[in-house]
Amino acid sequence: MKILRVTVAFSIALSLGATTAYLWENHQVKAIDMDKRILSLPMKVVCVGRFLVDVPEIATVTYRSASVSGWNILTIPETDEEFNLRIREKENLLTARRNERNGVSLESTRNVGGSEIAGKIFLFNRRWIPIMRAGKEVVSEVVAIDALVRSGGISYEFRADFRHPEQVEHLEKIIRQLRGLPVAHIPEEAGFCFDRGFIRDPLTAEQNESVSIFLGIKEYPDLAVSLSSTAGIDHNKTLLQRHSDSDIQKEYSSQFHPLRIGARSLNGITGEEVLQRVDELNGVKLHGFMWESIGNKTDVYLPSLSLELDTGLGRPGKPVNSSLSDAEAMALWEKISSSLRRRSVR
Repeated sequence: MKILRVTVAFSIALSLGATTAYLWENHQVKAIDMDKRILSLPMKVVCVGRFLVDVPEIATVTYRSASVSGWNILTIPETDEEFNLRIREKENLLTARRNERNGVSLESTRNVGGSEIAGKIFLFNRRWIPIMRAGKEVVSEVVAIDALVRSGGISYEFRADFRHPEQVEHLEKIIRQLRGLPVAHIPEEAGFCFDRGFIRDPLTAEQNESVSIFLGIKEYPDLAVSLSSTAGIDHNKTLLQRHSDSDIQKEYSSQFHPLRIGARSLNGITGEEVLQRVDELNGVKLHGFMWESIGNKTDVYLPSLSLELDTGLGRPGKPVNSSLSDAEAMALWEKISSSLRRRSVR
C-alpha cells in the first residue's frame, strides 16, 4: 500500500508537472502570437515639433493647440469664404467692444500678406496693471494680440491675452515663417511642425515652442498614447527621481508591478522610462508607461519630450481592465517608442 501511495503521488506530480509545462508553453506561444500581431500592425509617420514618431495606421491622431513665444496656435478647417467672414466678424465684434477705461477695444489691425500667407493681426483690449518695481508702484500696459491667417488652404488662429503692444512686430515675423502642411506631409526644412502647420526656423529655445499629440485606437477604447515636446524648460527632477520620490507608490507598493524601469536612449535621445502594471483598488489591472527625455533648456533640438501609454482608462474615476496583456502593451510600446527620432532636414 505504501508503494502504491508513492506511485500514485508520483503519477499525480508528473501529471501536474506536465499540465504546468503545457500551460506555460501555451502561454509563451500566446505571448509570441500577441507580439507578432502588434508588431505586424501597419504604421504611419506623424511629425511632432522637430521629431517623427510612427503610430498604428488605424489610430486616430489628435493634436492639441501648439504654442510659440506665448501665442497659442489653433488650426481651423474652413473654406476661403468662411475665413474671410471670420475676419470681418472679429473686426466688427472688437470695434463694438469697450476696454476697461471705456475706450474702443480694437486699437489697430495689420494685414499680413505674401506668396504663402494672408490674414490680419488684431491689437485690442488694453489693460492697465499696477506692479511693484524697485519698491514703487508703476502701471504696466498690456494688450491682447491675435491673428487670423491662412496658408495652403488651411486657417490658423494665434492668440495671446497679455502682451506688450510692441510685440505685434514679433508675431508678424512668426506668421511670415508659417506655411500650411498637407495631411501626412513631412517637411524637409528646419523648423517646428504642428497640426497641419509648419513654422520655419529661425526659432530659439527661449521661444518655448510646444506641441502635443494624443492617439487612440477604436479596437482598444481604454488605450491612450500621448507625445509632447516643449523647448526651453527644465525639470527640477528627472523621471526616475520623481518615481523614486513618489509617496503613493511607497504607500501602495504592492499594487505597482514594474515591467521595466531605468535609463533608455531612443535613437540618440537620452532619456529614462518607467513601465508598470498597476492593480487598482477596485481590482482592475492596467498599465502606465512613460518615457521622458533628458533635455537641454537652451537647445531647441533637445526639448523636454514626454511619451506616455496608458491602458484601463474608463469614465473619470472608473478605471477598467486593460484590453492589452502585458506582452501586448510592451510590444505596442516598443513599436512606437523605438521609432521616435529627430526629423532629418536639408
